[in-house]
Amino acid sequence: MHKIVLVRHGEAAKSATDADPGLTERGQLQAQQLAADLDKHFPEGQGVRLVSSPKTRAIQTALPIAARWEQEIEEEPRVIEIPSPQGMPLAQRGHWIKTLLNDGWNSLTPAQVQWRNTVKDYLLGLGEQRENTGNAHTTLVFCHFMVINSVIADIRNDLKVAQFHPDYTSRTELSLAGGTLKIIELGDERDIDNLIQ
Repeated sequence: MHKIVLVRHGEAAKSATDADPGLTERGQLQAQQLAADLDKHFPEGQGVRLVSSPKTRAIQTALPIAARWEQEIEEEPRVIEIPSPQGMPLAQRGHWIKTLLNDGWNSLTPAQVQWRNTVKDYLLGLGEQRENTGNAHTTLVFCHFMVINSVIADIRNDLKVAQFHPDYTSRTELSLAGGTLKIIELGDERDIDNLIQ
């Protein structure tokens, strides 16, 4: 069995003009606390791979644990946040995301369906990658709200987009065995809905 931990990034700066904002000061503190917690669960990072979306907020969340373990972060574009509809201005993305949260996965555009399939195929491939990358038994994937919800909805075979509201730096644990993903434990949730950022 291979364990996959989907880690939501820390709190990011909200921006209607910056497509790739970094973490806020609070987000940086969350990333530091996450690193301390992860080191307790995986002492010195033995057997753990670090994978991150190429978005700044995800990489910055992974950096403290990578530094602590002296490990490289593998940037993986296949776990990037869901793409906006083609031609949509960045300033309208927040409203679109809020609307999408109350919709179904069957409402996606072809490009978004491809994104979703790519996320799933990448995670399923981690079992094969394990055989080619030595003794890694766990992959930490630093990613995004919609990535996590997409995967959970697929495992549950549920069309509802918002399966739950993972908090910043929450950890959703999955198992991968025999080409099948299963939920071990959902990450901590926020009490209120939060923008996808």
